[in-house]
Amino acid sequence: MKILAALDLSSVTNSVVVITRKLAELSSATISLLHVLPEENQGIEFHPTIEPHYHPPEKYYREPDSSEEGDNVPILHDKNFKTLQNIADTLNNDGIETSFSIIHGNTIEAILEQAEKECADLIVLGSHGHKTLYQFFVGSVCSGVVKDSGIPVVIVPKALKQQ
Repeated sequence: MKILAALDLSSVTNSVVVITRKLAELSSATISLLHVLPEENQGIEFHPTIEPHYHPPEKYYREPDSSEEGDNVPILHDKNFKTLQNIADTLNNDGIETSFSIIHGNTIEAILEQAEKECADLIVLGSHGHKTLYQFFVGSVCSGVVKDSGIPVVIVPKALKQQ
């Protein structure tokens, strides 16, 4: 079994990891962590007259299953990379096979595409508990994934009680 855990690295992330860990332990599943950066964050915004000597960091990661040279992606958000690496390392050290990916794109589409690519049996993601009016105007990643997913989706509430 394979579990795709979509992490937005917000306050709900810890709860998503706790539930994903429990599900993986109960089902002997592997975990794939996913962080989606919205498309508008692909570039680095800076003002050339203020920061004329700025150069993006030269850090790269490779998708775990890729052998293609072109799949090296610059890491412009090093903190996110380190956070995911720490979560994956902790789970791997505890005997749960875990990998992670950071991709750019529409959050809902990216989660569903990654779940299909990895043949995931389950998607786990967190809910921020926004009110109905917010969801009406802005929408919800959770509702979009549930609506369009062909596999089961577990929604972890923001205020999960730790046991």
